[in-house]
Amino acid sequence: MEKREKWAAVVITRPGWDQVRLLHRYRTMTVWLPKRFHDSGLLADEEVRYYAKPLSQWVREVFHDYDHWIFVMSVSLATRLIAPVIRDKHRDPSVTVVDDGGHYAVCLLSCHAQDGNEITRDIARILQAMPVITTGSESLEVPALDLIGREGNWHLEDWATLSHLSRMMLEKDPVGVVQESGSPCWRYRDSFSRIYDGWEYVPAPVFQEIRGWLWITHRRVSVPRQVEQAPILVYRPKVLSIGVGFSRNTTVEDLEEMVSETLNTNHLSSHSVDTIVTIDRKRGDGALEEWAQRHGWKLQFVSPEELNRVPLNHRHFNPSVLEATGAYAVSEPAAILGADGGSLLVSKCKSDRVTVAVALKTAASRSWEPENDSR
Repeated sequence: MEKREKWAAVVITRPGWDQVRLLHRYRTMTVWLPKRFHDSGLLADEEVRYYAKPLSQWVREVFHDYDHWIFVMSVSLATRLIAPVIRDKHRDPSVTVVDDGGHYAVCLLSCHAQDGNEITRDIARILQAMPVITTGSESLEVPALDLIGREGNWHLEDWATLSHLSRMMLEKDPVGVVQESGSPCWRYRDSFSRIYDGWEYVPAPVFQEIRGWLWITHRRVSVPRQVEQAPILVYRPKVLSIGVGFSRNTTVEDLEEMVSETLNTNHLSSHSVDTIVTIDRKRGDGALEEWAQRHGWKLQFVSPEELNRVPLNHRHFNPSVLEATGAYAVSEPAAILGADGGSLLVSKCKSDRVTVAVALKTAASRSWEPENDSR
């Protein structure tokens, strides 16, 4: 289940409250007001709370209780208030600052990681204010690498490399893309002039020209010798479907051990796993649900009839499995169904209690370069 994002606004003046009332029509939020506003007649049924402590102390106590903040005050005051509690861009909420007159909306914190820029633009639109966006990718109109794959929930592997490659993009250094899996429809794709379906398709001269790489892949393998010293930002698209069959009283540890071994042996990333698929008679199994939830993987249940319709060679099926489940096989057809008919990457692997197969969701794409490029 998706976590519901929590919004808050803090106001220090009555004109500031006028701005928040406009915003509150479009967004449910907790509004924090000075204690002196209590019983002032300004408030209706909105969710309102009051702070009586010094503002700086109160902000330190509640800042990380919310995902998104609107500070209606000056940028300098907002900066002083949040400075002592800032952690890092992965854990801090977004902060948008609006002046009391509603003329400007300024994105101050977590502009990309928490969608602060987009939120600021929305706030400005509602207030008919001017959005102030100062991140380099927006001001210089270059791709924001940390937003690539956001819609598909791709996993970004190395934030340190992100900073290096982002600086290269801002300085117009050539960056190439190798995309081995995942949807070809991702944000900023058209900004890259060289995209290849695999390292083996990259021409030798291009290795010399390109200074950094974006690698979109489900595989955990070594990069070619030619790029070992180059910065490579790895994205893991959610493209793997794992079909599992297991006996009664199988534990979380049994499932974890077998699936981890299968992924590691076949050089596949657990961050690319999207769905766990099994037969519907396993619905409600506590170990299965706990294991999938622990990793944040989706669970999908399919009927014996659906499993049997998948075109596989069942000459060597286990009669006892058919008798117990009504299906010729579970793990392989389940994996393929979870991959929307994609290709089977790993045939059935089994331990004493668990069988596992892995399939890949496929998307049509081709390597391409600018036409008439003689380099």
